[in-house]
Amino acid sequence: MDALRNDQSEFLRAWRRRVITRIAQAGKELDGARRLASFSGGSREVLSAWSGDTGVPSALPGLEPGLRRSHLAAAIGEMCHVAVRPHWERVHAHLTSVRDFRRDTMCSEGIEALLNNLSPYIRWRAPVLEIDSAGMARVEPNGRGLLLSPSLFLQGGAAVLPSFPWTAESSPVLVFPDRPSDRHGSLLDEGRPPAPAADFLPQDSLAALLGKTRAAVLHGLRDGCSNGELAEKLGVTPAAISQHTGTLRNAGLVFTCRSGGRVVHTLTTLGRCLLHVGPNFD
Repeated sequence: MDALRNDQSEFLRAWRRRVITRIAQAGKELDGARRLASFSGGSREVLSAWSGDTGVPSALPGLEPGLRRSHLAAAIGEMCHVAVRPHWERVHAHLTSVRDFRRDTMCSEGIEALLNNLSPYIRWRAPVLEIDSAGMARVEPNGRGLLLSPSLFLQGGAAVLPSFPWTAESSPVLVFPDRPSDRHGSLLDEGRPPAPAADFLPQDSLAALLGKTRAAVLHGLRDGCSNGELAEKLGVTPAAISQHTGTLRNAGLVFTCRSGGRVVHTLTTLGRCLLHVGPNFD
């Protein structure tokens, strides 16, 4: 919603024109999306209402008559269908790379570095995470943790949901903007061929570069696991796994950290780039 209205930004300009035209031409078929786009408030009010925040009135001020909170899910579904779904493979690939990069930052530099590098509008000053954003209220996690959610479309600093939509007592959600660099400004251009996140180099090709076992180790670490778990998965000894992960770690492809009583290996951004093919990872 905010991205559709931000006509001062060159980012997503072509996407904005296409979506507005499609909503206008669809008529009643996208009536909910049209009402949502014309809402005089911002996405933060809609996010709060959609998440079931009890402090939000059932009829949001500024919404056209007939689009009450109970109708928001359908309207959001329509907006998703026309504005996001046609580009979802590219959006998903971008957000996957963002998640991996942020996870690598947390594992290698710590949680403070992660939080302080999310956005210029977000600062960690223990024990408080400060967020410069309009309408931001104080949220107490009360031991529930914090779920970080990168957004390609969010404008401004950040948005916070007291809990995940429709999930009582879940972690609060911090939505923060994370866009590609300027050279990826055509991310949502319809003429650009998609690069699905699940496209990986064939293991045989990777084996020619790294060796058969190390290629298998790299593929096996896509979701992160311990020496024992990887050894069981590949049918080799933990000692052999330890040797191969050490070599891959020295090459900058694997990161190792301790989680509780377990030593867990994950792929670095470079390791994931080696597995992926397509223009998003040039």
